[in-house]
Amino acid sequence: MRRTVTTFCLLLCALFLQAVSAGPAAAHTGLLSSEPAAGQVLPGLPPKIALTFRQPVTAGADAVRVFDDHMRRVDLGGHPDDRRRRTLRTALPGSLRAGTYSVAWQVTSADGHPVAGAYRFSIGAATHVVGTVPPLAGADAAWVGRLLGAARAAGYAGLALGPGVLLVALWLWPAGLRDRRTRALVWCGVGLLAAGTLAALAVDTVWADGRPLAEAWSGTHAHPYSATADVAYAVRFYSLLALGAATALATATAGRDRPAGPLLWATTAATAVLWATWPPTGHAVDGRYAPLALAADLVHLAAMTLWLGGLALIAAVLSRPAHLDGLIAVLPRFSRLAFTAVVALVVTGTGQAWREVGSAGHLLDTRFGRLLLLKSAGVAVVVALGGTARRWVHRHTTRPALLPPPTGGEAGTTPTRTAPAPPARPDAALVRTLRRGLLAELLVAAAVLAVTAALVTTAPPV
Repeated sequence: MRRTVTTFCLLLCALFLQAVSAGPAAAHTGLLSSEPAAGQVLPGLPPKIALTFRQPVTAGADAVRVFDDHMRRVDLGGHPDDRRRRTLRTALPGSLRAGTYSVAWQVTSADGHPVAGAYRFSIGAATHVVGTVPPLAGADAAWVGRLLGAARAAGYAGLALGPGVLLVALWLWPAGLRDRRTRALVWCGVGLLAAGTLAALAVDTVWADGRPLAEAWSGTHAHPYSATADVAYAVRFYSLLALGAATALATATAGRDRPAGPLLWATTAATAVLWATWPPTGHAVDGRYAPLALAADLVHLAAMTLWLGGLALIAAVLSRPAHLDGLIAVLPRFSRLAFTAVVALVVTGTGQAWREVGSAGHLLDTRFGRLLLLKSAGVAVVVALGGTARRWVHRHTTRPALLPPPTGGEAGTTPTRTAPAPPARPDAALVRTLRRGLLAELLVAAAVLAVTAALVTTAPPV
C-alpha cells in the first residue's frame, strides 16, 4: 500500500510538471491585436479603433472607449447589439488634436467572464497623461464577483454533502440512512445547493455584463451567455427537486437492507444531470478542445462529489462507536472508490491546468496561476492524508490471504491451506485516530473548494 501511495504522489508531481512546462494553449479570451497598436505614434488621425480577440466575444454599447490625455471621452461609441464577434471597432471624430490617447475595452467571453484592458497610442507626439481610465463596471463589481464565488463555494459543498453522501450511502451503506446524522448531512447539502444556485442565478449574469448589483433581477440580458446560464440553473433546480424527492423516498425506506433498484438509478440519474449543469457555466466552454474540457469538468465534479461525500459520511457518522461494524464493512470498498476518484481528479485537473495556464511563467505572475498553485498544494496535502487513511484501512480491516499448504507432510495425507487469523478489531482509540485524520482531510478539502470557487471567477491568463 505504501508503494501505491508513493507511486500516485510521483504521478501527481509528474503530471503537474508536464502541465507547467507545456507551451501556451491559447485557451481563453484575450486581446490578440489592435489598430493602432499599443504604444504606436501615428503621423495623423487613425480612421478607426479596431480590436481583435483570440475568441469571439460579446460587447455592449460602451465596450470600446477612447480618452484623450485629460481623460475626456472622445470616441463615437458603437456595438449596441449582442452578436458575438472577434473584432470590435469604434469610430473617431475627425477633429482630434495631437497627443496621447487611451483605449479601454471590456467584453464578455463565451464562459461569462468580463475581460477588460487598456492601452495607449499617440498622434503626432506623445504627451503627458493626467488621470486614469474610469472603470466601465459599477463600483460594486468586485463585490458581485465575491458573491458569485461564495455562491459557487456553497454549491460545491452542497454537492458533496447532498448527492455525494446520499449516493455513497445508497451504494455502500444503505442502513446508514436510518441514522439522523446521515439524513441531516444530505438535507443540509440539498439546502446549500438550492441556496448557492439561487444566489448564483441572481449575480452571475450581472457580473458577466459588468452591471451593478441592483440590476440582478432586472431581467435584462446583454449576451448569449445569459441564456446558457439561465437554462443551466433552471435544469439544476429541476434536478434538485428530483433529488429532494429521491432523498425523501430513500430515508422513508431506510429500514431495508438494500434500497430498491429504481431508487438507486433514479438518484444516480438526477445527480448526473445535476453535475452536467456546472461545466456550461465555467471555463470549459471557451477556447480550444471545448468538448474535451466539458467532459473533463464533468468527471472532475463527479469525482469530487463522491470522494468528499464519502469522507463526510465516514467522519460524521460511520466513525462513531455505534457503527463500528458498518465502518469495518464499508471502509475497504470506499477506500477503492476514493483512490479512483482522486486519480480522476488529478488527471482531469492537470489537463485543465495545461489548457488554462499554458506555461510556468503564468503560475507566478497571474492571480489565476497563484490560486492554481495554492489549490495544487492543498490537493497534495489531501492526497497525503488520504494515503495515511488508506494504510489504516489496509492494516485494520483487510483480511489476509490464505496461507499456502505446508510442504513435506506425512504420506497419504492431503495438505490443506490454512487461513490466518483475521486482523484485530480496531478499538475506540484507533477509530478516533482515523476520525481525526478524516476531519483534517475534510478541512483541507474545504479550503481547496474555496480556492476552486475563486478560480471559477478568475479569468485564466491564456
